[in-house]
Amino acid sequence: MGVFARSRVAGPAVIAALASAISLWVPAAAGADTEPAFTYGPVVVGDAFVGSTLVVAATWTGDPVPTVKYAWGRCPPTSYTCKKIDHADAVQYTVTAADLGYRLAVQVELKNKKDTITASTPVTAVVTAAAPPPPAPSPSPDSGPSGPPPLVPIAPSVTTAPSVSKAPPPTLMRPFPVVRIRGYFARNGARITLLAVRGPRSAQISVRCLGLGCPVATLALPSAPARLRPFERFLPTGTRLEVRVAKPGRIGKYASFVIRAHRAPMRSDRCLLPGRSRPTRCPAS
Repeated sequence: MGVFARSRVAGPAVIAALASAISLWVPAAAGADTEPAFTYGPVVVGDAFVGSTLVVAATWTGDPVPTVKYAWGRCPPTSYTCKKIDHADAVQYTVTAADLGYRLAVQVELKNKKDTITASTPVTAVVTAAAPPPPAPSPSPDSGPSGPPPLVPIAPSVTTAPSVSKAPPPTLMRPFPVVRIRGYFARNGARITLLAVRGPRSAQISVRCLGLGCPVATLALPSAPARLRPFERFLPTGTRLEVRVAKPGRIGKYASFVIRAHRAPMRSDRCLLPGRSRPTRCPAS
């Protein structure tokens, strides 16, 4: 049995783009019954604005074929604690005015006689209002029955964007958060003895756990520093932990860990830009 501690290995941001948004089942090999498992996603596909239609994209395995349930949730712009939307339980969802200013996420449940698992999508961008329709053309003055209407020149001010003062670029959270992990790795997983976040007290912490060994699917804490004690336990191979440390107007911290057998967890460290849910490569300091 080996020992692992905090790693500073950072990976690039990789986001899969889908040409079509549809949930697929990937048949398992013939043989004994197998529990359901996600092979891709779930993720929300589409632009979040009032009137748009969003779709959950995911693939999975399992024998017998798992049944799938969807639960759409409405999330505050600075929190990952989402409230379930009544009657929003289909693979697609049409954004309404009630979602304006919120983010959206979906919890997907797979179930067969072997097991039941759930996973949540990353949250969408903050929902915006629908784009206004283009303005109607200005009527031209009547030139009389015998002649064509005169051409109306377009003033430069019509096509020139208004002067807007450039906002300063966001800066890193100070002190920048540090996510520490420590434990022992074994044949079929890892025993986590420490999972902690250090950072400013005004930072908000959220954790998402994906996999069969998760003690809880999500965890939200109002401030740092903090120990993430629910996850300080044995976690089986394949379990994924995503830790986010955010603060409005500041660049925050994202760290993910994938539990592996016989090796320390695979770690990825990236940054969270204000107003965006997807992690990205950290800017040069």
